[in-house]
Amino acid sequence: MRASGDVLFAHLRRTNADFARRVRSIEPGQWADPTPCAEWDVRALVSHLVQANAIYRLLLHGGDSAQFLVIREQDALGDDPAGSFDAAAASCLAAFGEPGALDRVVDYPFGPVDGRKLLGLLIADTVVHGWDLARATGGPEELDPSLVEWVDDNFEWLYTGVAEGPLDPGSTHSYFAAAAAAPADETRQQRMLRLMGRRP
Repeated sequence: MRASGDVLFAHLRRTNADFARRVRSIEPGQWADPTPCAEWDVRALVSHLVQANAIYRLLLHGGDSAQFLVIREQDALGDDPAGSFDAAAASCLAAFGEPGALDRVVDYPFGPVDGRKLLGLLIADTVVHGWDLARATGGPEELDPSLVEWVDDNFEWLYTGVAEGPLDPGSTHSYFAAAAAAPADETRQQRMLRLMGRRP
């Protein structure tokens, strides 16, 4: 599938805005609370999204997977988590909008991908981590239905060929837990979350 750049940019702006709202609703005492991502507390989860935006911008500008893995371990929030996310997200969006960025093949550590697919992966990551943050902080867990539908409809395009992704038959489940069995009357959001290793 070849997703429209305009559609992808609109989806990224929408999910970034949703995630930013959720970050601004975090109470001071919640930053060390656990999240559905077992290895991360709330602060580490938000830091991961800031890192992801910084890393993807780096990859689009010629960075490599070794730099990706180094940045992934750093705290990216400083004293202003919401401002850090806003700045990283805006800078990354601008990088994706540069001429030729969507067709550029980057050194993604889980297999080479073009910028278009990289943008799709960032959208999916931000959508699902919005739910993770809501579950961790007691915020509203309903996600934007249009974003859920897009991720669900494009799941195979997004994750086919991505090592350690939810469709990798040889995955060690270090990044995505194994999907549970589908329940009866599963909603689109429940299906998307389940396929990404969550237990909604």
